Amino acid sequence: MKRNSFKEHFFLPVFLIAALPYFTGCSSTHCKRHIDTIKTDLDSLHKDVDTVLGLDKPSSLVEE
Repeated sequence: MKRNSFKEHFFLPVFLIAALPYFTGCSSTHCKRHIDTIKTDLDSLHKDVDTVLGLDKPSSLVEE
């Protein structure tokens, strides 16, 4: 009996946590849109930081 009780107490929460994105509406395409938005935001942030630090211009120290 103890073994079945352990399985029930272990697998039910694991299943619910794994199924949470499905129940909240985060399908694969929905999550992909979130990831694409985050990537775009991080890219914009990276460009802004480069502009502030002056790294977007070629360095005068590099020989061509």
